[in-house]
Amino acid sequence: MAIKSWLTLVACFLAFQSIARADTVYTTVFNVFESSKTERLLILSGVDGRIYKTVKSDDQKKKMKALVGQIVRLDYVNQGKEAVITNIRVAQSNEVDARTADLNHFRYNQLRQFAPTDLQSVEKATEIFNNMLNDGDKGRSQCFKRAHMWSFDMWSKLGIESEKIFIFYTKRYAILEDFEWWFHVAPVVTAAGTEYVMDGTFMEKPITIKEWKDYFIKSDKITCPMVDKYQDFEDKQWSRLCYLMKVPMYYFSPLNIEWRDKKGEERNHWVLDELQDARRAFKNYEETYEGLDTGKSTTKY
Repeated sequence: MAIKSWLTLVACFLAFQSIARADTVYTTVFNVFESSKTERLLILSGVDGRIYKTVKSDDQKKKMKALVGQIVRLDYVNQGKEAVITNIRVAQSNEVDARTADLNHFRYNQLRQFAPTDLQSVEKATEIFNNMLNDGDKGRSQCFKRAHMWSFDMWSKLGIESEKIFIFYTKRYAILEDFEWWFHVAPVVTAAGTEYVMDGTFMEKPITIKEWKDYFIKSDKITCPMVDKYQDFEDKQWSRLCYLMKVPMYYFSPLNIEWRDKKGEERNHWVLDELQDARRAFKNYEETYEGLDTGKSTTKY
């Protein structure tokens, strides 16, 4: 009977392994903290905004904390909505491509101050929204890559200079909710003096920043202060559940914002490497964004 039970357990385990899809991501470990809802450690990923999870223990916590700020190879399986780490280690030099140099023709607007375009009417914003490229599959791409290509398309095809709006969830929110992501981002356009978020994956039309915030924080009562510096979010993780931040369209990920505020690396142009990476958020990207394909490989982080 014991042997039969053991064989059943093995069969169930193998069946689970076949269902759980294994995958790998090269990413920067942004932060590590403990969930108060489950016995998990929460590892914030810099490359895709996801929170990866692992078993909570003193040794595991020490190991994960030592990886903060480093580029790692992270192997994981999807268990429902959760991404559970199966292995993590510092990436080797031959695993991560060198950064591709910017092409000069992407250095548009670098000699003058960034100024968002006013579309004059919400009808114009809606027309643009309805024509944005969107394959509707948020399971196969990250929000910041979709947002980058939407912004690039508006600029390259229509001459529109847009911004991006980030909602950052604090440690307090992540711990209380055991949440799956630590930020979300979408393009913002101005129409007749009002700002509208163009989030084609989750919304059916342009909506105001407040409406967008209410949707993603799941409440119209919780306030998310608008901050100017990444440090304002990073240093105030316990007094609020969330923060909002607007940046010019050129900023690809939170890491770029952090480098701006800590290293003075302002963004005033597109980076080819990031565009090559971001275009993969959409189906048939080779044909759609053929002009971005220089034959050079992109970075994995």
